[in-house]
Amino acid sequence: MRSCCHMTALPSITAIESASAAVRAVERGSMRIRKYQQQQLVSRAAIAEMAGVQRSAITNWERRYTDFPSPTRAGGTDYYYLSDVLTWLKGRSVPPRARRDDEGADATYADRARTALVAASEAEAVEDLEAEGFPAAPGTAGDETDGEHLSPADILFREQDEGQWGSGSRVGFLYLLFSLVYLRWAQPRRWAVVRRAAAQGQAGTHIHRFLPAVAQHVEQTLAAQGVTSAMAVRLEDLAPRSPQAIVRLLDKIESSGRGSFTELLGHHALEAGLGSRDAFTPPGVARLLAALLGSSAAQSLYDPNGRGGELLSAVLAARPEQGNEAGGGIPAVTIGSAHPGTRDLAAMNLMVHGARPELLNLTGTTRPWTEGHRRRRADLVLTNPPFNVPAVPVDADWWTYGEPPASNANLAWPQYAVMSLNEGGRAAVLMPNSAATSSNLKEQRIRHALVDRGAVECVIALPAKMFSATTISVNVWILKPEAQERSSGEVLFIDASGLATEVSRKLSVLEADDCALIAAAYHSWRGTGGNGAFLPDSRLPCAAVRRDVVNAAGSSLRPADYARPARRPNVDAEALTDPYGALLRSREEAGRADVLADSRVAGFRQLGGGLGLPIDTAPDDWEWRNLGELCELQAGPSPSLLPKDAYVLGGVVPVVQPKHLRDRRVADARGTAVPYDKAQRLRRFALQEGDILCARTGTVGPVAHVRAGQVGWLFGSNLIRLHRFAPEVCPAYLLAYLSLSRTTEWIKSRSEKTTVPSISKADLQALPVYLPTWSEQKRIAGALGALDEQIARHLEVAWAATQVHKELAEQLVGLVALQGPTAPASADTFPERTSR
Repeated sequence: MRSCCHMTALPSITAIESASAAVRAVERGSMRIRKYQQQQLVSRAAIAEMAGVQRSAITNWERRYTDFPSPTRAGGTDYYYLSDVLTWLKGRSVPPRARRDDEGADATYADRARTALVAASEAEAVEDLEAEGFPAAPGTAGDETDGEHLSPADILFREQDEGQWGSGSRVGFLYLLFSLVYLRWAQPRRWAVVRRAAAQGQAGTHIHRFLPAVAQHVEQTLAAQGVTSAMAVRLEDLAPRSPQAIVRLLDKIESSGRGSFTELLGHHALEAGLGSRDAFTPPGVARLLAALLGSSAAQSLYDPNGRGGELLSAVLAARPEQGNEAGGGIPAVTIGSAHPGTRDLAAMNLMVHGARPELLNLTGTTRPWTEGHRRRRADLVLTNPPFNVPAVPVDADWWTYGEPPASNANLAWPQYAVMSLNEGGRAAVLMPNSAATSSNLKEQRIRHALVDRGAVECVIALPAKMFSATTISVNVWILKPEAQERSSGEVLFIDASGLATEVSRKLSVLEADDCALIAAAYHSWRGTGGNGAFLPDSRLPCAAVRRDVVNAAGSSLRPADYARPARRPNVDAEALTDPYGALLRSREEAGRADVLADSRVAGFRQLGGGLGLPIDTAPDDWEWRNLGELCELQAGPSPSLLPKDAYVLGGVVPVVQPKHLRDRRVADARGTAVPYDKAQRLRRFALQEGDILCARTGTVGPVAHVRAGQVGWLFGSNLIRLHRFAPEVCPAYLLAYLSLSRTTEWIKSRSEKTTVPSISKADLQALPVYLPTWSEQKRIAGALGALDEQIARHLEVAWAATQVHKELAEQLVGLVALQGPTAPASADTFPERTSR
């Protein structure tokens, strides 16, 4: 295998244009270009395009023929020398049924490739070449071809995915990344030492010392903060393969931002499988709390249940940079942590963001209000406490607003937060919905006292499915010291349950625009960022309610009991801009699909106006083949490899099930997903673009093809994958054939007559397929594919029209239906005010 170490990185056009420019340059006799062409590399996709076959055919050739050129690896992808590929293709004749109209009986795939190369070439010199499919030498900028489309964490994970760090676990590699990001941003002197040592170890003599040295730096610096860490144990399963792997990872860490630590925390929560009482707060929720309460004026921050330090680090990240006139320096930070496995991560996270935190090492049975911790004070208190856990008993008379029930500490946390505030401070506490309306007498008395004495300023209902580790819906309670009473005695309720973006059936996220919308409503109401005539967005029902009205309603702190959709004086086009714009766009796309479908189907219309075979087609040119001759069939993983408990909330790799095969397409399967490490063990079941999936159990027969956006998803146990197609078959034609009612009936007739019908792989391989010539397959597939696109686009029109109907109905009649005795009489929707 030849090395590509001396390749020059080139900018990008298409693979064929690049390769063809090299071929033409060689023909011109340039020695410089000839040397370049000898090193020219092409990907499998480029070979398939040149040879006029599906990409799966290249994989099939590679598997079947031992003399197929060997690949060279760069940037995590296999590439082949163009000269070797052309030489091999000379020995591959184009089968009669796959020949094009202008190809003779002696045509080879090499002839076809050269024709494609010359036809696509527009370059005149190597300086003009752009090589989308040709990688740079390892270690150059070309290794990051797609870096701009990846998150910082994904770029860092590439190093492990390429096998450069041994067989250690994903969690172990995560701890290495945590350690390096921490040293990069929190310990610059030690980071410089690590970088120098790595550079000096290029010969490989010090490679075995790298990980212990990193762990030692981390453990020593954390010990100075009073935090114990077992980083050396966490890293012991990792093993860098080469000095270059170390240097490359350090280079990527060098260019990463402080925020990459927070992103890595999200991955750690999924990989480590933390329970709801220890899992980290989602980034969107942390950003929201920072937007609500983050202020450069706060000189002290406190989180009594710190988890991974994500709430306070979000506040620090939102502050102006040090040195900025508005910066005001880094505030004092205190954090309580009861989980020994994440305590060091919390400290590292806060130190990455410039703080030197004081950590309160709580045990599993200790609460921050127990003796020794109850005297903490801060300007801002933010916390995400564990829900529905027993309260640790303290003196009953210590509680300012009432003693919480021994069985549940929910109402202890907001009390403790208020009691921990400095004058003029604010607290934000995440609370379960049940705490807002619970009927427990002790909890009712606490809510009544908090409201009556002015400690509750605002309650915000968050959307459902915010947390991957629990299905509990939550509210944000914004609290203030009761002595700070200059308001007219109201509580602001914001119902943000209709916001967020659904990323899977079981998980939603708050986007930056959602956080800004909620924060703007709160700040405008307080009079610090708006004016008294502020009208909330129609998606964000809000209400300012007098405290006596709240307590008269059983001290309910549920926003839905008070907030109503904001009223608008007129129903006009502005109210329908977003959904109606989507409807117009979908109609426009459907119109284009109509035109394409009409043009493709026109070739199959008979003189009488009906549909059928064109006059010049002779069925005698078609032949019968078994499905097993045209492609490979792969059954899904067995239940032992993919058990039901492998699917988790917040899983990152979707698994396609029979229910996702709809209208010959794979529907969104992100609601059934597995963790990344599980997906890695099942990577032989990872889907590729153009694969065909067929249901083999239950309702056998439905089929669908895999699109580009679904590459890397897995297919489940009840499916069979068709892939690695023979050159003489067009996969899109095969999809259409498998969709025929007669084909479905054939499959059903061979299904095992058990409680749950199923068909074996062997039986499906025997399916007879009526195969026309290659050109006719392409014509048929083009027409039916255009109709599939037309169907999909018109379904989008129907969905968009439904959204417009829903929005317009809400504007025209929804408010009328909501008026009545259920709304508190005094709960005005944003009465005018000038300040607060």
